[in-house]
Amino acid sequence: MSFKDLIKTIKIGQVKQLIIWFFKHPFFLVATVYATLITIRIAQREFPGIHGKHNKANAFRHALWNVLVAKKCRRFSNHLPKVMNWTTTFTNWHEDFLKNEDLPRFMDLHNNEIGRKLFVAWKDQNTESLVKLLKVELSNAKKISKLNNLNQIENLVFLED
Repeated sequence: MSFKDLIKTIKIGQVKQLIIWFFKHPFFLVATVYATLITIRIAQREFPGIHGKHNKANAFRHALWNVLVAKKCRRFSNHLPKVMNWTTTFTNWHEDFLKNEDLPRFMDLHNNEIGRKLFVAWKDQNTESLVKLLKVELSNAKKISKLNNLNQIENLVFLED
């Protein structure tokens, strides 16, 4: 999707929500942007040019993004439920913000959730250790072709090889 196409899909309510979040949680929002940039850099390093498809690289990127958003936000709050609530709210909002077909959208939401669960287990790991641990998780990722039983899968998921 081009930047011009992205601008066309933006709803004024979504922009208002982002502005409200900035004033309510400025440190969390800045940490989220920083985590997003790091995630993109790492995904490009680990999976050059392919992490934007509906493949294992995309599953890795979504899980890593959630781990890093929570990790960076934790610098501003040790209250884990608050950090997890922010991470869930923002990353779910992102999936609603960008238009996607149902199956890829649910794949992204699922991988985001797996990333948050992994953060709780790995919250004291450094970024490079997180990347290595996530790559191990990726070796157990499941290929899906429909939404049936997605909520019963505890692994990362992908749609295409």
